[in-house]
Amino acid sequence: MSTVSRRVFTAGLLAGAFAPRELFGKASDPGRIAIIDTPKNAARCADKLAACGIKVVVRYFARKPQPGLAEKIMAADGNMIGGVREPTILIRHGISLVSLYQYRNNLAQKFLDGLEDTGSAKAEALADAQAALEQARLVGQPEGSAIYFGVDFNASKSAQPVRTGNGKGNGGGNGNVARPPRDVVEAVLEYFRLINRTVGQSYAIGVYGNGFINRLLREEKLVAYNWISASRAHDGTAEFYNSGEWHLFQNQIDRRWFAGGKCAAGLDLDTNVQNPRVTDIGAWGAGPVDPARTQAIFDQRRFVRRATPVVRQNGTAGSGERLNCRVEARVLKQGNVRVLAQSGNWTNADIDEDGSADGLLANSDLTASLAVMPAWSSLS
Repeated sequence: MSTVSRRVFTAGLLAGAFAPRELFGKASDPGRIAIIDTPKNAARCADKLAACGIKVVVRYFARKPQPGLAEKIMAADGNMIGGVREPTILIRHGISLVSLYQYRNNLAQKFLDGLEDTGSAKAEALADAQAALEQARLVGQPEGSAIYFGVDFNASKSAQPVRTGNGKGNGGGNGNVARPPRDVVEAVLEYFRLINRTVGQSYAIGVYGNGFINRLLREEKLVAYNWISASRAHDGTAEFYNSGEWHLFQNQIDRRWFAGGKCAAGLDLDTNVQNPRVTDIGAWGAGPVDPARTQAIFDQRRFVRRATPVVRQNGTAGSGERLNCRVEARVLKQGNVRVLAQSGNWTNADIDEDGSADGLLANSDLTASLAVMPAWSSLS
């Protein structure tokens, strides 16, 4: 990795930062990310999350545990600490929650035919609805707050490759075939219609997915909240983001904090940006993120125009306490970074949302703001 001498920068480099350098990496830093989602029991590190300014944690409902995701379901008894449920512990630390229902929601077949244990699309939606309601009440989620439901594949106007049948040998076997797009889209719509008739009687409904499905469900008035997944190349994502009609945007994924430099441990998480146009994301617990902070977070981030190398510069990288367990050398295509300071042709940036400066990016590789996501096809 190349380095750049201090002499490349003017004496005023850090003076142009959005927050004083001594605030970087601190809970008082207004531009530090405030919302994460995690499949792990966040209560185990609630004090650390609060100390670095996290105000909202997205946690999961699911009707069954999944292999390798023992802590995913926040209502699970195994997530209790000292007899206290995970959400209660987070709220005591000043952290609110957003509820997301995900049980194999990455499979188009779930919406088309149901899974092995349900056998039909209707039974699938009813099973999910029952589990969401039971678990929301178990953790004390107040009625009127939101439960988001995932559509975690590239729902599209194009045909979808899906496994036929329901895993029991009927319905055409277990091969992969392409189903017409109208079938997949209508199946997702019908799923959300049923969720609205059941869960929607007590809770507001949101969707987590790509831009296409967010736009469709919003137009059909089947969701009150829209969360764009980190699906950079998926159908309609840039267009829906640029419409400004979203509530949450999953801006970075696959981070691991609090590992102490050892990637075998720590808290796996993704980070999220709230739309500054909205103050309500359907969260519950300790209260919303301050609107001024939401705006600061948005204002301090930029999309990259292409896969972009990070240039290490002695003395500017490493400010603040590093949380992410890996030091990365580049930002992927259509990724985004936090701008800490700019001078001349260079930006000093946090590329992994851990509150620490990572190095330098050329200004020409960045968009002017986070307001417009470049279309995937327009990027080099």
